[in-house]
Amino acid sequence: MTIRNASTVIEFDAEAVIAAVREAVDAPPFTVVEFDADRYNPLFVSEEGLALYRDEEQMAAHFDAIHSFASIDFNEIDLFTEELFPVAEEVRYITTGLDYLTLLRIYFDRSGLFLALSPEETAEPVVEAVVDAAG
Repeated sequence: MTIRNASTVIEFDAEAVIAAVREAVDAPPFTVVEFDADRYNPLFVSEEGLALYRDEEQMAAHFDAIHSFASIDFNEIDLFTEELFPVAEEVRYITTGLDYLTLLRIYFDRSGLFLALSPEETAEPVVEAVVDAAG
């Protein structure tokens, strides 16, 4: 079983974005979650993503915990664009490489996508595909 939801946080075609992610990666994404500072919405969770949890309640609790740090992302964007690199106009994405996952956060002003991908995936092709699909 997979989870698929329509977009409720970012105004874009969620199906087109998910399809773009799937085309840009070799292995299916574990999760694609849209978020802003106040809320999040899992657009896609694969069977492999669900298998990381005991049940959907445990997954939701984990997503709640992850989202509780979303404000750090937006503060970090401000830090980079206003303090450390004021010549930069935007932060497009931040990626974190773990031993079993690659976490990718792609930003659209004050909202973003959180993706959990296979550790072999490269960020830039996914970012380009998502930005193109999101319009």
